[in-house]
Amino acid sequence: MLLLLLFLPALHKLGICDDSSALCGSMEAQASCSQCIKQHPDCAWCRDPHTTEQKRCQIRSAFTSETCNPSYLYSPATEIRIGPHNMPLGSPGSGKSIVQIEPQQVVLRMKPGDSLSVPYKYLHRKPPPGYDVRDFMVQTSEYKKLGVNMEFFVECNGREMETKHCPEIKEGQKLNFKIKITLLECRDGADAAISVGVHGYTTVSALYITPLCGCECEKPSQQEKNSPLCHQHGNLICGQCVCEATRGGDKCECPLATYGVKNAVELEDKCRETPGAPICSGQGLCRCGQCQCNMQTVSGRFCQCDNSSCPVGANGKQCSGNGVCECKSCRCEEGWEYEDCSCTTSRDACMEDGVECSGNGHCKCGKCVCDEGFNGAFCGSADETVTASTPEKEETPEEEPSETSETEEKNEDMVDADPKVDDEKTSPAPETTDATENDYSPEPGTPEEATSASCIIVVSSFATVVALMLV
Repeated sequence: MLLLLLFLPALHKLGICDDSSALCGSMEAQASCSQCIKQHPDCAWCRDPHTTEQKRCQIRSAFTSETCNPSYLYSPATEIRIGPHNMPLGSPGSGKSIVQIEPQQVVLRMKPGDSLSVPYKYLHRKPPPGYDVRDFMVQTSEYKKLGVNMEFFVECNGREMETKHCPEIKEGQKLNFKIKITLLECRDGADAAISVGVHGYTTVSALYITPLCGCECEKPSQQEKNSPLCHQHGNLICGQCVCEATRGGDKCECPLATYGVKNAVELEDKCRETPGAPICSGQGLCRCGQCQCNMQTVSGRFCQCDNSSCPVGANGKQCSGNGVCECKSCRCEEGWEYEDCSCTTSRDACMEDGVECSGNGHCKCGKCVCDEGFNGAFCGSADETVTASTPEKEETPEEEPSETSETEEKNEDMVDADPKVDDEKTSPAPETTDATENDYSPEPGTPEEATSASCIIVVSSFATVVALMLV
């Protein structure tokens, strides 16, 4: 877990973890001021001992003057400072040397996860004897073991490139380069010191990095020992009570033995609905293992029931004004149903002459839902497609046998009588949808009518094939 905490800011910079609000509001961040500012550069700690805010660590923008007095808000600022004795490029240095790199000293104050870019200038001069320097190359001392990452950018031939190198430079040529420094993690010890120089030039620029990994208010001189605000059973550190081993609670007001727990963490866990869940669901304060909810609209053992967050009806009212909100769910009054209590169970509005929906539908939420084929407020009107009478099919007078029919019969007899006819030649051709003027095509309505029409088409097609064979 410790290793994960150390690398969280670095993961954020790499795009792996981008939720600063979640990092600043995490359980780890609430442990202390220093743990808070290590989580993310945007985290801030409220040192106000009288705050009612459950989370002392949040993103800075989440605090208001009501939740934390601005004078108690701690969020150390990142900054770049150039050394006081910096000399301009080309000016006389020590002895007979000329200043070839500027600035000569830089101090950075950074929080874990912060990135800062430091601009440099370089003046190329004839190298000392023994050096054959034609290319520009940035050099640094070891920095990776210091929990720091560095990226290099050089303006070479009129273009800025991410590199340490620029070929074929000339005497008197000036180059601009910059180094982007990212503090990945906090390491034990003092400031990090890194040397920055150019190949062939013996003088280097000093880069000092001061990690902002702690809080001034955590220093022993800033702590209030056995503070009255902690019931004299703990020290007030950065506005927060750090209790004796036998006490717990926000103000050390809870003797652990009285509540049957071994430590303050166990006592606090009594205020969590599930392991790792926010204390009192984030909607109350934990007082000796019991939740005290912040608002009258919040209830439940763990303040998990928000009685002001129920479904809103079409009229803009919670539970449509027809129910009571209980733990994010509507309890509807008698005569109403659905999750937002918007549906009446009364059938009065669906009755006409004592009949529900004219017997052609059913009542739903005070309105008739008509059966298929009916419409209207009371389902009293039938659809035109149903009421329109279907015209009876006129009987078709029997037609006298036509010449075509006689020819078809003769052709059939000839086919049956001729054993020499090839099976391939007698195979019926694909069905055609073309109809002759004398073909009878009844309206498709019944299976018998459809079958009759198909038979006429098949016979006609067969006769046509046979006639072609005889030509």
